[in-house]
Amino acid sequence: MRICDLTLAYTETSGGIRTYIDQKRRHIAEHTEHEHVLVVPGERDRTSREGRLTKIEIRSPMIPGCRPYRFFWQPAKVRDALKRGTPDIVELGSFFVSPWAAFRYRDDCRATTRPCLVSAYFHTDVAEAYVGAPLRHFLAEGIEEISETLAGWGHRLTDAIESGAEATFGQIFRRCDITFAATEAQAARIRQYGVEGTRIVPLGVDLALFSPERRSPDWRRRHGIADDDLLLMYCGRLDTEKDVMMLVDAFTRLVLSEDCTQRDQRSLCHLMLLGEGPLHAELDRRAEQTPRLHVQGYEKDRAAYAEALASADIYVTAGPHETFGLAVVEAQASSLPVVGVDAGALRERVMPSGGRLGPVGNAEAFAANIRQVAPRRRAMGTAARAQVLALGCGWERTFELLLGIYADALARLTPAAGTR
Repeated sequence: MRICDLTLAYTETSGGIRTYIDQKRRHIAEHTEHEHVLVVPGERDRTSREGRLTKIEIRSPMIPGCRPYRFFWQPAKVRDALKRGTPDIVELGSFFVSPWAAFRYRDDCRATTRPCLVSAYFHTDVAEAYVGAPLRHFLAEGIEEISETLAGWGHRLTDAIESGAEATFGQIFRRCDITFAATEAQAARIRQYGVEGTRIVPLGVDLALFSPERRSPDWRRRHGIADDDLLLMYCGRLDTEKDVMMLVDAFTRLVLSEDCTQRDQRSLCHLMLLGEGPLHAELDRRAEQTPRLHVQGYEKDRAAYAEALASADIYVTAGPHETFGLAVVEAQASSLPVVGVDAGALRERVMPSGGRLGPVGNAEAFAANIRQVAPRRRAMGTAARAQVLALGCGWERTFELLLGIYADALARLTPAAGTR
């Protein structure tokens, strides 16, 4: 099979979706005889090949306010890239512009009796994260203190627009041959888009790379963190959808009270934010005013990233729109307990034995949960890794399942290809 990932969520500083694609390409190259084609927006038109792996970049403009992300804006060029890549399967990871090019490519293939599938992986709850949540923030939550009546209208208008977005994206998903989600909860969410029959393919984690054995006292000292200090860590995009400012607000409460360890007043609390995004400059300014707030850049070296993660004490995340929480699972594999919010996939990822979940957007409650977890962090971290091991969250399982579904679907399609 020749499999294509078509997505705009693949840059030098991308997170979970890039990890998924990179691991897929590695698995295909090392464990199969299949081929992989990656089609992404880029600074210029360019094609590169390495063995059975091909990458096609299409010259595309930046998304305003979301550097370095770019967006496809010419369906004809996307369709042309697919014709040059000639995949049997196109997996959509983006749902603006590119789906229509993929559907036309599929129609062209089937018109010549060549079997072709288009699938979609529900990596992001686009209707909620990119439509409902931003609108609700500006049309309702931002004016509740001014007028409850206007806020009420804002909530109703947002609900209507989000429902429209669900219907629109639902039409795209229904035109696909297969839809995937990482969890049962996300399959249930996509049913609210009007899509049935979603296949569950859990994402994975490199259990050898992400391990408590990578914990490094030297790494901590290089960053000014003593052995007895408490290090909170977040790894991911520094953006409003991840609610990283709430993490800082919660941390500020801990710093002001200086009681986050509940045991040794000589132990200090640190928060490290590891990633890139449009809020980086604002977070840098907050760090100038907030003791022990460390804002680091994106770590491209996976081994260095795994060392940093294992050298922390508690993983913190406040984003309410996670569909799997890949960084959370990597943290758990590194024996970190997790403090997060009671929303999205975190409900499935974080068990009471391995962390705490609290209300969305509530910095005081978040800080209180950190205080609860801190004195029990070692036992909770051990339980978190045990949970990941018990679930068998290795990438091999992910791609054996995914490729098996694709092979079966193509086999069923082939005899009927000439009639479609």
